[in-house]
Order: sequence, then C-alpha cells, then structure tokens
Amino acid sequence: MKEKLQNLFINYLIITFLLSAILFFSTTANCGVSLNLLSVLYILFSTVCHSAIVMLAPGIISLLLVFLFPKNKTGEITLAIIASLIQIVAVVDYFVFAFYRFHINGFVLSLLTGPAASQIFVFDAVLILKSAAIVAVVSATNLLLILKAAKPIGSRICKKRYLIIGLVVCAIGANAMHAYGAATLNRQIIKCTEAIPYYYPLRANRMLDKLGIVDLQKIQTTKVDSGVLNYPKAELVWNDTITPPNIIMIMIDSWNRRVFNAETSPNIMDFSSRCVNYSKHVSSSNGTQGSVFTIFTSLSSYYWQDFEMNNISPIFSDRLKELDYDVQTFPGASLRSPAFNRVLLNNFPNINTDTEGKTVYDRDCNLTHNFIAYLDSSKFDRPFFAWLFYDLAHSFEMPKERLWKFQPSWEFADYTKLSRDMDPEPFFNLYQNAVYQVDSLVAMALREIENKGLLSNSIILICGDHGQEFNDNNMNFWGHNGNFSDIQIGTNFLWYSPDCQPQTINYKTSHYDLCPTLLKQYLGLESDCKDFGCGKMLSDSTYRDWLLVGSRENFAFIHKNHIYEKRPSGYFFATDEHLNELPHDSIDYGILNEQIKKIGSFYK
Repeated sequence: MKEKLQNLFINYLIITFLLSAILFFSTTANCGVSLNLLSVLYILFSTVCHSAIVMLAPGIISLLLVFLFPKNKTGEITLAIIASLIQIVAVVDYFVFAFYRFHINGFVLSLLTGPAASQIFVFDAVLILKSAAIVAVVSATNLLLILKAAKPIGSRICKKRYLIIGLVVCAIGANAMHAYGAATLNRQIIKCTEAIPYYYPLRANRMLDKLGIVDLQKIQTTKVDSGVLNYPKAELVWNDTITPPNIIMIMIDSWNRRVFNAETSPNIMDFSSRCVNYSKHVSSSNGTQGSVFTIFTSLSSYYWQDFEMNNISPIFSDRLKELDYDVQTFPGASLRSPAFNRVLLNNFPNINTDTEGKTVYDRDCNLTHNFIAYLDSSKFDRPFFAWLFYDLAHSFEMPKERLWKFQPSWEFADYTKLSRDMDPEPFFNLYQNAVYQVDSLVAMALREIENKGLLSNSIILICGDHGQEFNDNNMNFWGHNGNFSDIQIGTNFLWYSPDCQPQTINYKTSHYDLCPTLLKQYLGLESDCKDFGCGKMLSDSTYRDWLLVGSRENFAFIHKNHIYEKRPSGYFFATDEHLNELPHDSIDYGILNEQIKKIGSFYK
C-alpha cells in the first residue's frame, strides 16, 4: 500500500505539471502584453500553483478508489480520465478567452449547446481533426505517464523531493509576486492573472502600504499606459473656439420612475417644465458603480478594472481639465468606495470625497448647503462642473418626524420582513418619504442656481443612477442589484440647457448617451462618438438595439424587452421583461454571439 500511495502522489504531480504546461502556454499567448523575465517567472509559479489546487479533487477521488480497489488500476485510470477532461477544458478555455476575452462560463456553454450552435461556430474538417488529435494526445499522455512512468519517476523524486519543495516555492512566490504587482499596478502581473482561468491569488495592498513597501497614494495618482485598452480608438479632434458652459449633475441614488410625479417629487416635477424629459431612459447597470462609470465614460463597467488598475482617465474628465473647469463634488455617500475619485476624476485630486454628517439625511442636507456655499464663494471666472449625489433614497435612513407625507410607512427598512407575498406599501411609502425629502433639497439647489443667474449658461442634468424595485414583478426582488428588468435599470432623466425645447422624449435613451452629447454638443468634440464610447447623441432617435448592462461578473444584454443574462455563477438565463424564463429555441444565438464579441471592442 505504501508503494501505491507513493505512486499516487507521483501521479498527482504528473497531472499537475501537465495542466500547468497547458496553462503556461495559454497565458503567455493570451495575456496581451509584452513579457519580461519577471512576468514569465510569475506565470510559471502561478500556473503550477493553480494547477496543484485544481488537481487536488481528482487526486482525492483517486486516493479513495485506491483504498477501495487496491488490487487493480481503477484509481489510476479514473485519475487519468478526470485529469484529461480538465486539461481538455483548459485547452478549450484558451480558445474561448482568445475569442471573447473572458473564460468559459454558462454563457459560452449555452452558445455551444444551443439550437443554433452550428450557425455560430463553423468548424472545418481540418480544425475538427486537430481538435480530435489534441484530445487523443492529452488522454494518451495522462494514461501512459500514470500507468507506466509513475514508479520509475517516483523512485527518483521521493529521494530528492525537489518537486515537493518546488510546489511550495511556486505557491509562496506566485502569491507574493501578485500581492506586490497588484499593489504597484504592474501591468504584466495584472493582465497575466486575468488570462489564467478562475485564478484568484493573494492581494495585500493595505499591509504593504503600512509596512512601507509601497506608497499607495503615490501609485494611485500616477497615470500609466495600459497597453491593453484601445481607448480612444482613434485620435480625437477638438474645436477649441467654443465657450464651455457650466455643467451641474444632480444624481439621486435609486430613483424609481414611479416616484417622478407631482406628489412625491413636486419641485423636480415643476422644474421639468423647462427641461427635456427622457421618459424611457435606462441605466447601464442595476448598481451604482456600473451606472456612474458609464455616465462618465460611455463604456460598460466591464472596463472598470482596466481603468482602475492602469489609472486611465475618462475622455470626459480629460476634457474638463483641458478646458480649465473648476470641478467639485458633493456626495451623500463616500466617493472613495467604490473609488469614483480615482477612477473617474483622478485629474482632480482636491475634490470632496466625503460629506460630514452622522446620518444619511444629515449628509444629504449638508451636501446641499455645501453646494450653495460653493456658489456663494465662486467668482465664476471659469466654467465649473458640479456633481451632487443624493443618497437618502438608497439608504432609507429617515428621521421619524420626516415620515408624515406618505402613510402607512415603515420607520426603517426591515429587510427581515421581505417576502414575495408581503404588502409592499409600507416599505414603498418609506421610500417615497425619502424621495420627497431629496426633492426638497434639490429644490434648494435649483433655487440658488437660478438666483445666481446661472440658468443662462449652465447645463443641468437630473437623473437616477439606476432604479429601485418593490417586488414589482412579483418575483420577490426588492431594491436593486437583483435583476436587469426595466424596474431596476430604468430611471428618470431630465436635461436642461438654455437652448433646449421643453418636451417629453419617448424613444429609449441610456446612460451611454450622456457623455457623447456633452462632449459633441458643448465641449468641442468633432470626432465620432464611437471612437471613445458606446453611446449616441441624445437627439438621435434611431433605435437602440442591443444594450449591454451590468458588470464584468454579472452582465446582460437587453433586446426587444428580452433579457439575456450571464450571472456570477457562470450560468446563462434568458427571460422576458417580467423575468419569465424564455425557451432556448426562441433565442437567436447567432446574433447573441455577435453582441458578446462586442463586449471587448475597446481592447487591443
């Protein structure tokens, strides 16, 4: 039995190093950056370490079978079969990542097994033969090494134990190199890590900063060339003879379309008579991070990580800097988490990232007073960009004496009571009371803007970052970040400019369209919007076909009120607008595949 266990351990090492060889090749080919000696060493350590972890499960299964069937080769053969399947999947993942820029998940499997797979993936006979050869070679290699070579190899290894020590060195080295590389925004380390399927090594930014090994503040304010993003796609052409207007963006977190009415939002409703009201406006996400990222970039938040890791600044922020805008922010919740200050406005290190106040209500009140004080102290000798971001409608943290308007109302959001059959009215009334208070604060800001005579030279945007659900689809969804129905991604959007014609627009617009409109219509951009983003001009009424929403982990495509969603688990679901699952034969996988390929259109 001792010899059996020794051979089993050697078999485990064999399948580990075979998988690591495949991952090493695929990572060096797919990482998309030029490699130096350090990054090659990191890939070597990481692929060996990751392979050792992945192959633990088949190793344990084989161990159990060795104990159950000690007199035959059942354990060894089973290990060879499982190892071969894992290695073949790794080979397939290499092609998937090269094609889509993400690893195998339920989305890809749905395409491969869907009714239109033959239309999407057209393989000629040569490619099929090559694939069959890969499967045969991988399987045969595992079987031969495990059944024939384990014993002679093991007799050498067990004496010197070099490979055992090597595994430990690889594990420590890979995690140490990643921790330092991630903290210092090392592009090679970051992109190589992304190319290894489902690999999550150690990060220790704060500890390294405390130890004085890295200076996070200095690193996070240093711009580098990503070498990965093709952003913008072409050199942008600008007209510098313009007179740039003031831009005031008033954002209400979780602003449901249902509460944009004379009862709940009377002051904003009154101001809307001077604005263009985009009645079918949708966000780019069901969460704040993705929604705000798109407003500033006209890109999906799929690219957030690339912007953050490489300190890339949005074209919009760069243009504000070029035109010498006075930029200031007035947030109800901190702009440091998510790091909006670093990712979206890293050109402006002196912005307010936090507002004082013990409660959300206090902070929303204080941000309003801070904005008014800012206007009072401003000389208006240069254009300004002001971002007011109200958080009360998101957090529901209301003083009891402010809950009188809508009754019956909860005093606080008691999430333990939520259920599919619960009456949503008390919870919704709490939300309405919160929106009503935000409306009164926005009214104060708007009055001060008008009193200062700024309506004649200012653009004012009033919008939600995303929607807010109260079991509207009777599927027990509450709040946001739960699904991509219109309830959660739909929100209100008003546009004021001195030259606008007040009206209601009934065609669909999205957060992708805000940045292109500001840049082209008011900030001197003469290039095509498609050179830097995914949006259109708000005045463009042509049909918005496929809309990408969500994040890198959980995204979906919206098309003709159908939702095609890839969830964090990797599974793919298709539903109608009310979240009822669609039959797979109703999905045009060919068109869906074309949209998936567009996700990475701003990568080189």
